[in-house]
Amino acid sequence: MLLYAATDEAIQPDNVYQMSGNQISVKTLDLNQDFSEIAAQLKAIVDTHFE
Repeated sequence: MLLYAATDEAIQPDNVYQMSGNQISVKTLDLNQDFSEIAAQLKAIVDTHFE
């Protein structure tokens, strides 16, 4: 997984790719908020990938 900090660009990376049988995820985190919100974003990512 690649995690990127959100920018002011209109398009933010948020995709899942399959490469040679491996799942590669690209996600963007909005770091311009309280840490509790950042932690919630990270938890959502974990919950999505390790259900």
